[in-house]
Amino acid sequence: MPIYDPNRVEYGITTGHIQIVVEGGQQLPAYWSHPNTGSRFPAVALIHDWWGITPTVRRLANLFAQAGYYVIVPDLFYGRVAATPQAAIELVKALGETGYPRIDAALTVLEGHHNTNSDVAAVGIGMGGSLAFEAALLRADLEAAVAYYGFPQRYLGRFKDARAPILAFYGSAEPHVQPPVVARLRDELAQSPLPHEVVTLDGVGRDFFEATAGESQQVVGRQALNHTFAFLERFLQGPTRLPAAPHL
Repeated sequence: MPIYDPNRVEYGITTGHIQIVVEGGQQLPAYWSHPNTGSRFPAVALIHDWWGITPTVRRLANLFAQAGYYVIVPDLFYGRVAATPQAAIELVKALGETGYPRIDAALTVLEGHHNTNSDVAAVGIGMGGSLAFEAALLRADLEAAVAYYGFPQRYLGRFKDARAPILAFYGSAEPHVQPPVVARLRDELAQSPLPHEVVTLDGVGRDFFEATAGESQQVVGRQALNHTFAFLERFLQGPTRLPAAPHL
């Protein structure tokens, strides 16, 4: 899924794996993708869904890096990837309440990294979208949060006090977050002075970034990604865009 906005610079990138030090000195593995120039870039903590770090998550991280973001994907499951919903549920149960502290540690690393400009966003998918919501509610130094079909239920009643702008995406056929819940999320965010957005994507449910999705679903995925980039560019300094053509 290439980046289709012709006005956006597309960077060559470097990928790999790193370790993040979390509370207590424990090492948390992470996937790492960033532009391969020596400049300082805004940063994204990309938070995976309940499946773990799948090829789709790595591809999405690479797309953010190509767009000019310094990306870390904390591996909340320590290398484990679920192949069935039942296995995914077991991974989430084992994670318990330790997910957000690990995300918080990754955000702190990105804030102080010598190759970032200290502007940081949390971007999450499914379960990761829920953790992105939590980051927007708890961290005072977060520039933005994006949730792709995250679960807002446990945070309802708190969104009006969000500390960072939130962009939330839901498919019109979303199976797990029902329309009344999305409506309540939208209403609560509307009570906040921050410029939040809740976007409904027609004709899809979730998993619209999957490479195996049909063409119409991939089109929606590209639209969501470009909407995300436009949102992040409002609140994070950089990445660079092509200069506007001079008026003749």
